[in-house]
Amino acid sequence: MATTSIAPRAIVFEDHGGLASALADLLQARLGYDVAACAGCIEEALRVAHVERCDVAVVDLDLQGVMAYPALDELQRRGIPYVIATGTWPMDIPSRYRAPMVRKPYSAQQLEQAIREASAGRPC
Repeated sequence: MATTSIAPRAIVFEDHGGLASALADLLQARLGYDVAACAGCIEEALRVAHVERCDVAVVDLDLQGVMAYPALDELQRRGIPYVIATGTWPMDIPSRYRAPMVRKPYSAQQLEQAIREASAGRPC
């Protein structure tokens, strides 16, 4: 009897539609993730963070001018690892939200490494 593997699931918080789409494609095609949801505003990010089952989240901190910290609080509460993919400088991120990070523009290899670190629970 053949076994089927279930792909890991990711969620994406990104307010630039083209970048969100490219990121979802990258996660699926290169890294083997099913993208469960994408959110482009803080309200949608909070809803997604609260209800979606996933293995990792990729989060742009600035969602239409609102910092995504409340969504990070929910991810932390649920024990979901996340990668910050942003243009925000690391020293501007409160220490309680520090996680593996890639600064825009980032490469597929940088994102893949950050996801590995987040999933392994390594400190950044």
